[in-house]
Amino acid sequence: MSQFTVIVILLIAITVLYCSNRHQRLLTKPISKHWRTLALMLFITAIIISFSTLSKLAASFFIILILMLALMVMPFASLIKVKGLRNDI
Repeated sequence: MSQFTVIVILLIAITVLYCSNRHQRLLTKPISKHWRTLALMLFITAIIISFSTLSKLAASFFIILILMLALMVMPFASLIKVKGLRNDI
């Protein structure tokens, strides 16, 4: 259960970090850069939870794996976003 919590926390942190970047395509306007401190606190929380439940080597591998996966997938999320439905059939 704690690994699932760590995954959710990391996904939220990556989403906040991505949405605060000026080159993001998910929102029409990026959110304020002050949200990056929240993302950093979420990263630290996920690392603490992960290191308390797993061994050090497994926790570091788990954190790096989830971060790499989320950072690769997040820019493509804007391609999946539905801009508007058209009824031209």
